[in-house]
Amino acid sequence: MKLLDAVLARPVATIESSGTLSPPAPFKALEQRAIEVASLFNASSIALKLLDDDPQLGTAVERMVDGGHLGEARRLLSHGMERRDSIWWAYLCAMEAIRHKDITAEQQIGFDLVLAWIMAPTDAKRKGCKNAIRSCGSTSMAGILCFAVWLSGGSISPYAKRHIEPNPHACGRLCSATVYLSSVYFDPGRWRSYLGHFIATGILVAKGDCPIPSQAKVPV
Repeated sequence: MKLLDAVLARPVATIESSGTLSPPAPFKALEQRAIEVASLFNASSIALKLLDDDPQLGTAVERMVDGGHLGEARRLLSHGMERRDSIWWAYLCAMEAIRHKDITAEQQIGFDLVLAWIMAPTDAKRKGCKNAIRSCGSTSMAGILCFAVWLSGGSISPYAKRHIEPNPHACGRLCSATVYLSSVYFDPGRWRSYLGHFIATGILVAKGDCPIPSQAKVPV
């Protein structure tokens, strides 16, 4: 339960006495114990043997890729990153996929709402993503990513006076699903090649080498 406690305790920001917000210390996703992150999903027994020496997450992802366990590598990243970073990664993968195959206007609106939340996460924007799920299609990449935003944190209760937090691992699962769907979206026969590329992108996001752009670029 140590990792669950850590996930629930990850702050968005702390409030100083002056009333201004200061960011928390950087969260180093790739330096976590991989075995603890792997406990959040059903990894194959063969893949789990690669974690016998208790490696850090970054090392474990590399081993999974080298061993052909791309599904486990994908899930390690999506569950191990901060939720906002995980959504950003999934969004980047989806954007690359839809360059090659059209989506509906409603789905594009959904992606725009997701990006707006990524750049400036507020509860109003989170609820806007939730309201777009049905029009996007709940099994589409846009719909799943809107759902991931809705479950990223904050109450999911329909009643204002009753606060209900989402399952802390649901967002990671949905981001992982989006990355997989991106890899099979326009050329399913080459999904392993695309997924390997997307995992490399995820590592860059986790390292901080592919940061979220400035709020000034949010689409109006």
